[in-house]
Amino acid sequence: MKSIIQVHLEYKKDVIRDIEINPTSNLEELHKAIVIAFELDKNELASFYITNDDFELLQEIPLFSVEDKENSMLGMSDIILSSILKEEGTQLLYVYDFMKMWRFLVTLTEITEEEITTSKCIKSVGTMPEDAPEISFKAEKEFDPFGEAFDDFDEFKEYEEEY
Repeated sequence: MKSIIQVHLEYKKDVIRDIEINPTSNLEELHKAIVIAFELDKNELASFYITNDDFELLQEIPLFSVEDKENSMLGMSDIILSSILKEEGTQLLYVYDFMKMWRFLVTLTEITEEEITTSKCIKSVGTMPEDAPEISFKAEKEFDPFGEAFDDFDEFKEYEEEY
């Protein structure tokens, strides 16, 4: 079988690569195919992220498995592609180089019966920019640690007026 994975860089202009890969490959093989397709440095760390429909991060899949006293996290080599990208339209986020924070949307666009053994880039749109886009971590709503419950609470206003 063959999966076509579209990888789209988060950038102001379209930078897209379509990669064909065997669905029995693991996520580390997809990571390597992305690095080659976008001509990235192979020595940087990266992670895939499982998200919900609102792209809230639910689970990280790092390049290497991580185990500590409290929990363990499977690495990319531990997860088969078809177990996570099960049907067309399924998406993951991919973050490459945690200092520069290149972010990509990874989408399974097609599954065919054709047999392949090696992954390769089959379509390339746009050129990779030299610098990663600036990321704004601005929330849509202003954070209010006390919530609406304290909107009418004026004890501090009275205190300020006394001095």
